[in-house]
Amino acid sequence: MDSRSGDSDGRSRERRQLSTGDEVSLPLELSCTLGGVVVPARRASLEGILPNGLSPLPIAPRVGCVTLVGIQYHRVGHDAELDPYDEFAVIVPAIRGSETSRLHSRLLDGELGGYVHWLPVTTDASVALGRELWGYPKERAQITVTDGPRGLRAVVGNPDESGEAIQFEVSRPRTGLSLRGTELSSFTVRDGELVRARMRLHGEVSVGPPVGTSLEVAPELASELGLRRRPLARLYGSRVRARLGQGEPVSPS
Repeated sequence: MDSRSGDSDGRSRERRQLSTGDEVSLPLELSCTLGGVVVPARRASLEGILPNGLSPLPIAPRVGCVTLVGIQYHRVGHDAELDPYDEFAVIVPAIRGSETSRLHSRLLDGELGGYVHWLPVTTDASVALGRELWGYPKERAQITVTDGPRGLRAVVGNPDESGEAIQFEVSRPRTGLSLRGTELSSFTVRDGELVRARMRLHGEVSVGPPVGTSLEVAPELASELGLRRRPLARLYGSRVRARLGQGEPVSPS
């Protein structure tokens, strides 16, 4: 069920009802703490994952990358419409609309974004939110995201079960980069169509070398993505705000 309303700031919002009975308004307002790692991966493996119209962002010959992010949501919705939850994102940086294999040509000719490959979360309402509104591949999972004085730790699955867990730790940096309304695009597939959603970010995120970073990835996922062992970079943000718009079908090229 859809309806429209307005905020005190004059911005029009669309109300959407989920199958769980929860209601949210779009664009979706979020605040969170996040931490993650960027890991090199075999380009051939990533090409097998991406849908038609997207190609991996090249960082070296035959090498792309994957971003693994642990997110601890503090507020979900303009009026805190959903309970807070934890999330783990597996995102493949990708380019839409460019066929050349050269990096600079891709960035000039195509649209840079991130393909959401896997998005486990901790609540049923957040599964419905992602799947029904955007087509994100969300599923309920055991996830723990902990932000401490030394940094952020994310665990998916049970680390006591060999080969089942994914976990990483990123140290808390001393300085951050202001996002100042930075806009990012995410891609997914819904009902067989390539869908793009735009997200505007505010706050600070630090991006730097993987100092003080540890990473363990379940062998099955590492093989599927063609991940290499050592991260390229880490990222961290403790007070990030985001506004996620409604997804829109886009042509593959």
